Amino acid sequence: MTGTYEYAPSIGLMLASPLLLLLLAAYGWRHRSAPGARAFALQVLSIALWAVGSALAHAAVDPATKVRWLLFQGVWLLPAVTAALWFALEYAGLDHWLTRPVAALLAAPPALALALTLAPSGPELLCSAFWSQGDVRCVTGPVGRALVAYGFALAIASSAVFVWLFVRSPLHRWPAGLCLCGHVAARLGFILDTAGANPFAPLDATLLGSVFTAAMYAAALFGFQMFELIPVARGTVFEQMQEGVLVLDRRRRVVDLNPAAARILGTPADVARGRAAPDLLPSLAGLGEWPTGPGAAQSEVLLGAGGSARRYALEGSALRHRDGFRLGYLVVLHDVTEQREAQARVLEQQRALATLQERDRVARELHDGLGQVLGFAKMQAQAARERLARGEWEQADQHLAQLATVAQDAHADVREYILGARAGSAPAEFLPSLEEYLRRFRANYGIAATLEASPELVGRVLEPMAGAQLLRILQEALTNVRKHARARSVRIGLSVSDGRAEAVVQDDGEGFDAARLAAAEASTFGLGFMRERAHEVGGTLEVLAAPGEGTRVVITVPLQGRAS
Repeated sequence: MTGTYEYAPSIGLMLASPLLLLLLAAYGWRHRSAPGARAFALQVLSIALWAVGSALAHAAVDPATKVRWLLFQGVWLLPAVTAALWFALEYAGLDHWLTRPVAALLAAPPALALALTLAPSGPELLCSAFWSQGDVRCVTGPVGRALVAYGFALAIASSAVFVWLFVRSPLHRWPAGLCLCGHVAARLGFILDTAGANPFAPLDATLLGSVFTAAMYAAALFGFQMFELIPVARGTVFEQMQEGVLVLDRRRRVVDLNPAAARILGTPADVARGRAAPDLLPSLAGLGEWPTGPGAAQSEVLLGAGGSARRYALEGSALRHRDGFRLGYLVVLHDVTEQREAQARVLEQQRALATLQERDRVARELHDGLGQVLGFAKMQAQAARERLARGEWEQADQHLAQLATVAQDAHADVREYILGARAGSAPAEFLPSLEEYLRRFRANYGIAATLEASPELVGRVLEPMAGAQLLRILQEALTNVRKHARARSVRIGLSVSDGRAEAVVQDDGEGFDAARLAAAEASTFGLGFMRERAHEVGGTLEVLAAPGEGTRVVITVPLQGRAS
């Protein structure tokens, strides 16, 4: 192109705008892997070229040169607004609308404008005439008016997308708002120029609007890292993760939620936003009192009905500003349905194994204990028959008396085994089983038996084997109280400490000399069975006694089974 150009101070300002826009285009291209970055780079590059044409049209003195630069400007207007819509749709996550037919339709008007500009008589369809009033202006022709209307429609659509994103996603609110302000400024400048009501003359109002748009884009890019990988990656993870995620403000209102949370709650995301979180999930009513921290689920809820019901663990964390004050909460819903079902199956298998092992122990105890008692009874009966055959009536009566005593003790032992069997050994029912056993114990033997359990143990499920063994040890300890202690009362205390359950059995009986404990354990099966049961689950048993001061039995077992 040839012609004469004249420099003016306003021209320098006009040429500064393309430099800023070219820097933004380079920045967008460098982050081209981010959604919308390529379209953004094309948009600001088109605006930069349009701004160059505007500056040179203002600087040109020859009218023909001004016309050529004016047409050069027009070539880049439609690519700019088309790329702006493409950028808005991709950045807002609506790129599924950008199908190949839609892309072809969007590309057709800019291609038509370029073809008409280059054709010999094409410019007449775009601008039917040119007039000059200090500067050359275009009187749009029929095709030009249609393309201007088309450009406005795309600009309005782009603004609508950013308005939608501003309302829908608080996480994108600032970048969307800045881009929206830039769009409005550019459209307003174009309207002022077209209407001939430019209050900034001789500066181009459209160019000034574009400079403001560039400033808004720069604020969004550098102030809020619009295309940085980490925010984009976080947004992608937020949308795609399987766990439900709720973002709440300080008043526990839903600010944002991911698709998984909307599916879990059965509420569309647009409906859930802005609602009070306890209305959607009553368990969140006490969120402010939760001891928030990573990794610890605070409660579990069952959502759904019938066979489709699922169990979720709720984990809450406080969202804090870098200055320390609380902004709101982050709530994660973990689906633990399969985990709880697996735990229930394992617990049932452990309960079945504990039952089988308990039957084996009971059979062994009956053989070693009751079996020997019956063997002794057989010997006494045989001896009594021999005495009677020889006419030794008094000696025979002594054998029969011993036989009656042994039979009475055997009967009591059998009742004890039946009582223990009725108490059951299911660890989920440990405390109720022990309470039922004590009730029958008091009724059968007239010994006052009380139970004191710490709050930490109430409602707690013992590991199946540990619960079964602790129950049997306590039953054996009470049997010893009944048989040997001559006690009027016995107290059982239960507590939890350092992952272990501790049981203390204290009676008010006559006690015994602690030095006789080893001999007593060797000659009786009760203490041996108790110690064996405790050791089998990684527990301990200690017996403390003194003459006239009763007996104290201390048993500890791990809450989660034998320690490795």
